[in-house]
Formats: sequence, C-alpha cells, structure tokens
Amino acid sequence: MNLLHDIREPSRLLLTWQPGEAEPHARTRRIVGEIVAEGDELVLRYLHGTPDYVAAEACGFQGYPAFRPSAREHRQGVHEAFSRRLPPRKREDFGDFLAKHRLPNPFPYSDLALLGYTGAALPSDGFALVPDFSGTTEAFEFIMELAGVRHVHGLNMSGIRNGDEINFAIDRENPVDRDAVFALHRGKPLGYVNRALRASLSKWAAKGSLSAKVDRLNGTTDRPRVFVRLSFHPWK
Repeated sequence: MNLLHDIREPSRLLLTWQPGEAEPHARTRRIVGEIVAEGDELVLRYLHGTPDYVAAEACGFQGYPAFRPSAREHRQGVHEAFSRRLPPRKREDFGDFLAKHRLPNPFPYSDLALLGYTGAALPSDGFALVPDFSGTTEAFEFIMELAGVRHVHGLNMSGIRNGDEINFAIDRENPVDRDAVFALHRGKPLGYVNRALRASLSKWAAKGSLSAKVDRLNGTTDRPRVFVRLSFHPWK
C-alpha cells in the first residue's frame, strides 16, 4: 500500500459545511469556521461575516452541534466533540482506519493532523475538516477527494486508473463559482478541487513543484468518488 510519507502538522483546520440533499440547488460546500490548537486543547472559531458564512446561513446553517454560532469562539469541549468523529486510537480496527487513509501505523502526529488528514466526515451531517498547509515550507503529501465527479465527469470510471496524472485549470464558465478549479484527467474535467483548498493550491504551485495523481476510486456506481494525492516539494 502506498502510504503517505511527508506528513505535516497543519496550522489550522477549516470547518466546512454542505447543505443536505433536500437543498439540491444549494449544495456548495462552505467554509464556516476554523479550528486551531492551543497547547493540548482545540479552539473553534466561527468565521462570521465572511461570504461563505453568510451564504451558509442563507442555506440553513445553524452552527456545529453544541457550539452556538452566537459566540464567535469556543474553547470548552471542542477537542472531545471533534474527536468523536474518529475511531479511538486504542480500538482494534484503528489500523484499518489509518490504512484506508494511507496513513502510517502507529500514527505519531496530533489529533489535529489526524482530523485534517482523514477529513472526519460523517454520513449523518454535512461537516468535514480540511487542513491548512498554506504556510508550510517543507515537502508534504495530502490526499483530497474531488467534488462533483458525477456531475462533471459522469458515472463511467472505466478509463481512470490509480496513478493517472491530474492537472488543474480554472473553470471560467462556471456560473455559480467564478473561482472554481477543475481537476483534469487527460485534458478533460474530472471533478472540482475542494473550495477550502483552492487558495492553498495556487500558493503551493508558486512556491515549488506540485504534482497530483489519482490515488483511489471508490463509492458506488451512481455516486463515484475519486481521491487525488497531492505532492509538494519546495524550490531550493
């Protein structure tokens, strides 16, 4: 199995939220908060007033459970609440969980890194976490899931193989999101880059060598999922 080797501690995690299937015309994933580590604790801050937060509120966002959005910052119980989105490290099948996400066992990094590298998404809600590596000056690897594959590429994944090269290009004809970035497979759009990663993607490309390859395909025939491995090496 091709494990990730250059793993870095993120400076923060971006808390993203996407409306449920009941809102098919407003399914854009929005950045609604950030999580930072202060000592051994995690702090959640809502990003009030940002365009994404305002748009999320318009689509029904009411905050992360147990942390009222009326308060911008939360310090009590944040670590415990978000750790519940992960299997306990002592659980017998924790190694299988790490292997699924191409992570080494044992995993010697922080819970912040574990949440970020796995995304900590649950089928029961629209929340997911995205690590922020924008300030890193070291080589790193990260696996991201592409968005909108079934709408952009279609359901036939027969021509896509693990290890295939991926390139990126701005979707200049997108009527909803003018900054949308395509992931291209053999010159044709395969899906979109997660909105929470787009700014970092351009910074990495300007600071070093950024390559991307298909890491794995899964999901179902009517909802295919494509995961792409990013590898960054700074220029010396």
